[in-house]
Amino acid sequence: MEKKKFYETDLYAPICDFLKKEGFVVKSEVKGCDVTAQKGDRLIIVELKKSFQLSLLYQAIERQSYCQEVFVAIPRPEKPQNTKQWKNMIKLLKRLELGLFTVALDSPLHIVDVILEPSDSMIRKNKTKKQKLLLELEGRSGDYNVGGMTRRKVITAYREKALELCCILQQQKEVDYALLRRYGLLEPHIKMLGTNVYKWYKRVKKGVYCLSEEGKKALDDEQYFDVVAYYKKKWREKNNEFTG
Repeated sequence: MEKKKFYETDLYAPICDFLKKEGFVVKSEVKGCDVTAQKGDRLIIVELKKSFQLSLLYQAIERQSYCQEVFVAIPRPEKPQNTKQWKNMIKLLKRLELGLFTVALDSPLHIVDVILEPSDSMIRKNKTKKQKLLLELEGRSGDYNVGGMTRRKVITAYREKALELCCILQQQKEVDYALLRRYGLLEPHIKMLGTNVYKWYKRVKKGVYCLSEEGKKALDDEQYFDVVAYYKKKWREKNNEFTG
């Protein structure tokens, strides 16, 4: 029987579900971190890998500059957890002050086990990096990414706000800065029309914009389906408030 291959993305849903049950708000692919979970002042980062390898440790050690609690997550090994190789892995993780999750991908239940809790890392924390991470977390309305994904564009807070503007432009046809201010959008959000990083907007005249052809394509892009649905609903309701 051929051995089933596992991928980082297979670990994503079980880890997220586990953390959500523990009361965390979970978001993925934030500043390069596979999974970031927040509950009050507590911040956890989880790096996912299909097997225990050196590159996983490199990533996890770098994440310790963000917060104290950094875990690595791997599929539950088929061999018993009392082998010399397993014990050496645990010893190394303890030395590096990292935590360990295993996910039973070989079981239909996909049970998550906390094998090792991280200890307080002596690595110096970078307050600026942590603040940027927290701002990115706060700037996202939901979790629209999959931790460990590749070949897909990460829906960052900036990209999300750019898509929100597309939804407003599609609904209103044309908008000016004054209208967006009345809608309660903040200046950095409004200025995105002028910078037009993704070429999703078209300048009609000074201070007035409409949706470009690229913007229309973005709204129909399946990888943005959830975030576009969220903002279309939000602005339908907002528009009803203003017109009703």
